[in-house]
Amino acid sequence: MTEKKGHFDKGVWVEEPVAPAAKPEEPIDIRLAAATKSVISAMDDLAKATHDLVATEEGKKHIEKTVKETTVQVQKSFDDILARAKAEVDKAKADIEKAKAEAGKKIEPKK
Repeated sequence: MTEKKGHFDKGVWVEEPVAPAAKPEEPIDIRLAAATKSVISAMDDLAKATHDLVATEEGKKHIEKTVKETTVQVQKSFDDILARAKAEVDKAKADIEKAKAEAGKKIEPKK
């Protein structure tokens, strides 16, 4: 007895439709040719967009905006780095002063 996939629907067994056989893959040389064509097309689109970016007023404004945003981010990063470094230096100074104070107490002669 062979079992067929399906389910009961209102008390009646309904068979699942059989999936069509998968079509065989295209040969690799055809797939590579299609991929190459796609990459070349994408590179052409990129070249055109780059040209428009440099040659048009809209493109120049986009570049200027991007550079300004990048400058702000870089400045913020450096400010954060400097703030952390200053905090570490201040902490180290406090630790050194504390160590000196403790060392001074140990050296003082007893009366």
